[in-house]
Amino acid sequence: MSRLRLVVRPQALLTGVFFAMALTGYAITFWLPSLVDDIGGLSPFQIGLLTAIPWICAVIAMYTMSRYTDRVPDRRPYPSIVLVLSAIGTFLATLGSPWFGLAAVTLAAVGSKCAANLFWPLAQSMLDLKVTAAGLAVVNSLGNLGGFVSPTLFGYLEETTGSTNGGLYALSAASLLATVGVCFIRRGSGRGGAEAAEPAPVRTVSG
Repeated sequence: MSRLRLVVRPQALLTGVFFAMALTGYAITFWLPSLVDDIGGLSPFQIGLLTAIPWICAVIAMYTMSRYTDRVPDRRPYPSIVLVLSAIGTFLATLGSPWFGLAAVTLAAVGSKCAANLFWPLAQSMLDLKVTAAGLAVVNSLGNLGGFVSPTLFGYLEETTGSTNGGLYALSAASLLATVGVCFIRRGSGRGGAEAAEPAPVRTVSG
């Protein structure tokens, strides 16, 4: 197997996409209280209440999106759509007032969580049936390393630039990279020709 073929294997693509998605999701989770605290004049209890708003909206959006995509013949375009929303949200969070930033981060959280919810059915359809369970475990294990990298990277960029904007720009770029990766996911591309291997129906001639 050539080195190029090893790189473009389905597991590598899926891991890269999920890693980029995890960067945004975990960074929002880790840094959202600090972003809310920038509003100023809030008690810890009020910060906690405002911090819950993006996730409440995300739960509602995940449920609604899941029910809708279950009724469409092809759900592949929808992860790209919500990832673009996540990128737009993290970018808009760098503009305007802290209250506007909270609304923008809410949009980013909705996009990030909906994308994660829609990702796994696509991943399952892409992997070969013989290695689906092991392949998903690899994607989940390696992709979740984004949860370690993301807060560290966000903190480094904030310390270097003196603002959270640098980290938010990086998250926006990560969502766009995940969008590009999702565009390369093809249903059944990792099935190894399973569909073609099915026996042709036997026709009988009466009379």
